[in-house]
Amino acid sequence: MNKKEIDKLIDKYLEGATTPKEELQLAREVNRPDRPAEWEAIRAMLGTLALDEAAYDEEMASRRSRSMWIHRISWAIAASIAVVAGVGLWFNSQQESSTDIAIAYVDGQTITDEDRVLAMAEDAVCDIFSNSDAESSLYEIFNPEE
Repeated sequence: MNKKEIDKLIDKYLEGATTPKEELQLAREVNRPDRPAEWEAIRAMLGTLALDEAAYDEEMASRRSRSMWIHRISWAIAASIAVVAGVGLWFNSQQESSTDIAIAYVDGQTITDEDRVLAMAEDAVCDIFSNSDAESSLYEIFNPEE
């Protein structure tokens, strides 16, 4: 409030027409450290009760403001934790849903059909044990260049 508005509020107070809310506002204004000397009489008339009530209201407003920030920070931390947990669960589910794939390399060709790869592996194992000379067959499989 500017000085002119406060002077109008002082006149209204002196006429007995102020509301309790306006009296608290006036008490805050005349209690400022940079108040003019002419407001000292009004400050004394308002008395310590109104000044203390105004100071109390200011302190409570300050505490509510701090409390609001603490509340917001708490929610932000909780939201951050939820996001991190959600991302972790999503990555975990992506890893669990991935399936193993069967790949075979035969004569320079890549075969990714799982049924065909498994059939080829089964045939190779059967061939090993159907031969009377299993050791030489194993040697041929694992050392094809020789």
